[in-house]
Amino acid sequence: MDDNDIFSDLNNQQVAAVKCSTGNKLILAGAGSGKTRVLTCRVAELINKYEVKPSNILALTFTNKASNEMKQRLEKLLRISSQGLWFGTFHGICRRLLKIHWREAGINEYFTILDSQDQLRIIKRIIKSKNLDENLYDPKALQSFINTQKDKGKRYGNISNDDDKYKEIYKDYDEACRQTNSVDFADLILLTFEMLKGNPQVLEYYNKRFKNILVDEFQDTNTLQFNLLKLLNGSDGSLYAVGDDDQSIYGWRGARSKNIKFFEDEFRNVEIFKLEQNYRSTNQILSVANSLISNNKERLGKNLWTDSQKGDPVYLYEAYNGDDESNFIIEKIQEHVSRGGKRSDIALLYRSNFLSRRLEEELNSRSIPYRIFGGFRFFERAEIKDVIAYLRISVNTSDDSAFERTVNNPPRGLGEKTIQVIRDYAKKNSLSMWDAINQIEKTDVTGTRSLNALNNYMTIVNEIVKNINTLDLKRLIEKTIALSTLTEYYNSKKNEEALSKQENLEELLSTAERFYQNNIDSDDVLSEFLDNAALEAGEFQSKTHEDPVQLMTIHSAKGLEFPIVFLTGMDEGIFPNENRNLNKDFLEEERRLCYVAITRAMQTLYITHTNMRYMHGNNNFLIPSRFISEIDDDLLESIKINNDRSIQSKYTDNHQFDDYSQDTDVDHFSQEDNSVYIKVGQRVRHMKFGNGVILSYTGKGDSLKLQINFESYGRKWLVLSYAQLDFNV
Repeated sequence: MDDNDIFSDLNNQQVAAVKCSTGNKLILAGAGSGKTRVLTCRVAELINKYEVKPSNILALTFTNKASNEMKQRLEKLLRISSQGLWFGTFHGICRRLLKIHWREAGINEYFTILDSQDQLRIIKRIIKSKNLDENLYDPKALQSFINTQKDKGKRYGNISNDDDKYKEIYKDYDEACRQTNSVDFADLILLTFEMLKGNPQVLEYYNKRFKNILVDEFQDTNTLQFNLLKLLNGSDGSLYAVGDDDQSIYGWRGARSKNIKFFEDEFRNVEIFKLEQNYRSTNQILSVANSLISNNKERLGKNLWTDSQKGDPVYLYEAYNGDDESNFIIEKIQEHVSRGGKRSDIALLYRSNFLSRRLEEELNSRSIPYRIFGGFRFFERAEIKDVIAYLRISVNTSDDSAFERTVNNPPRGLGEKTIQVIRDYAKKNSLSMWDAINQIEKTDVTGTRSLNALNNYMTIVNEIVKNINTLDLKRLIEKTIALSTLTEYYNSKKNEEALSKQENLEELLSTAERFYQNNIDSDDVLSEFLDNAALEAGEFQSKTHEDPVQLMTIHSAKGLEFPIVFLTGMDEGIFPNENRNLNKDFLEEERRLCYVAITRAMQTLYITHTNMRYMHGNNNFLIPSRFISEIDDDLLESIKINNDRSIQSKYTDNHQFDDYSQDTDVDHFSQEDNSVYIKVGQRVRHMKFGNGVILSYTGKGDSLKLQINFESYGRKWLVLSYAQLDFNV
C-alpha cells in the first residue's frame, strides 16, 4: 500500500509518531487525539516499511472492543486478513500463552477460567471450612485482597499482612484452584509472568519473536502488567506505549498512573511523542480542560488544541439546592429537544452514584426517557433493595421474597442449607417463611447456632414494626438501616464499592424526606413509598429507539463522547469526594477524573453546583468544588441563582442557618485577643488537620462551632475558642 494512503488523514504530530524509527516510544495521546488511528497506522508502517510479519507483532489492549476495532481498521487499511495477528487484551494474550506453555506454567492443559462469582464461591467455602465469621472475614474483601496481591505480582508466601488469616485463606484458595485445574483473571497474568521468568528459553523465544510490542491505554497498567511488558520486551525490543497520564483514573482498582513517568527510567533510549490536536471538542471546552489539569504537578505535560471553532461558552450554574439544580438541567434538556435536538445527544455525568437519584426523579416526573449507562437505577441498586426489603417484611411478614433477601443480609451465619430447611418447612405446612421460623424454633430443626441467628433477625424486624406508627418516613428508614447493621457491614469493607453503597443509603434518606413532604396528607405514606419504589424498580430502562438521555458516573463515561454534557454535583466534599483520603495522589486522580468529564463534551458543557444539598440526613451548606476555582475565571460564563430565592426561608427548620443569613458573613470574633472575620468559604489551617474550608457554623460567643472540610481529614466540627485556627492561609 502507498504511504500516501496510510498518512493521508494524519496531522503532523500523528505522522511523526507513526513514521518514527523502531525502539522504545512513549506516545502521550490526549483526549480525542485519534490514538486508535495512530496505533493502527503504526502497525501498518511496521508491516509496510519494516517488513515485519503480522505474527511477529504483539498488540495489547484493555478491552476486546478496542482490539477488534484495531483489527478491522488494519484489515481495511492494508487489505489483509487479521488471522495470525497477536492482538488482544492482556488477559486474552496471557491465556493464549498459557494454553501453549501449560507444562512450563505447571498447570493442567485443560484449565478453566474462573469468573468473579466462581472465585467468590470458593472463598466462601474456605471461610466456612475454617469456621470463620463472614462479618470479620468478608468474602468480597478477601477476594479484593487476593486479586490486589496478584496484581502486584505477590503470592501468599511473600506478602506481609497483620492478619495471618488473610494469607492462610489466600494459600488455601490457590490450592483449591490447583486441585480443580482453575485459574482466575489475575492468575492469567501472574502465571504467564512466572512461566516466562522461570523458563529462560521460552522467554528468549518471545523476546526474538515479538520485537515490536504495542500497548493501548498504557496509563491503566498495574504493577504486574508493567513488569510483564518489561520481561517480554527484553533488552533490545521495541515497545510502543500509547497513553495519557491525564486520564489515569483507575488507581482504586490497581492501575498505577506513575507507570508513564517510570517509562523513561525502566526502558532504554525512550523517545516521547505528543498528540495534542483534539478532534472532539471545541476550543472553549479544551481551554477549560487545560486550565484545570495544569494544577496537577505529577504529569508529563501537554496542551490540547483544536482547529475547530471556539464554540459555546462553558456554562457554570450556581443552584440554590439539589431541586433547583435538577430543574435547571431538565429545562435545558427540554429546550434542546424543542429546537429539534435528540435527547441521546445529552449526558448527565456525576462523581458518585447517589447524585443520580434527584435527576431520575425529575426526569420521571417530566416523562423524559433516560438510561443509566454502566449501572442501575436508584431503586434497582442492591443496597436500596435491601433496605426496602426490611421495610416490606416489617409491613407484611408473609412477603417471602423480602424474607429471603433480609434473613441473612448482612451475613448472620445462616447457610443455604438452613434457609432451604425453612423454605421446605413453610411449603409443607402452607406457611410463610416468617411463620415457619416460629415453629422451627420449637421443633429445633435447624440447630442452636442457626436459631440464635434467626432470633436475632426476628428481634430486628419486630423492632422495626414497633417504630412504623411512631416515626416519620425518613426516621423510620434511618432506624431500619441502623437496626439492620448494613452501614456497619459496608464500613468494614473500606473499598470504593462500599463507600458508594453508603452514599446511596444516605441519599435514600433524602428521597424519603422529599417523598414525605410531597405526600404529607397520605393516610399511609410508608405503603405508598414502598409501592413507588416497586414501580420505579420494575420499570425497564428506556430503549435506544426511545432516544433516552444518558446518565452515568464519570468513570463509566471514559472513552465516550457527547454533543452536550452536564457535569453535575461540583460541590466541595462531593467532588473531590470527602469520604476518601484527600492526600496529594488522590486529589490529583480526582482532578484527572474531572478532566475526563470535561473532555467528554463535544459542543456544549454545563457545570453545576449547589449552595445547599440534602446529605447525611441534613441540609448542608456547600461551596463550589475547588476544581471550579482552579479554572480561569474568564473561561466560564456564570449563571447565578435568582435573587428572590432564599435558602434560609426554604429551610428555616435547619439549625445550621439559625445564626446567619446566606447574604451575610459572620461578624468579627476575638481569638486570643486578635480580631478575626469569619465567612463561609474561608480557608483556614489547623495544627493537626492541616488546610480546610469553613462550610458552616452554629452557636455564639465561646460556644461558636465551625464546620470545616479539611483536605486530608474530611468534615469536622470544631469549637472556635479551642481550635487555634490560622486564618492567614
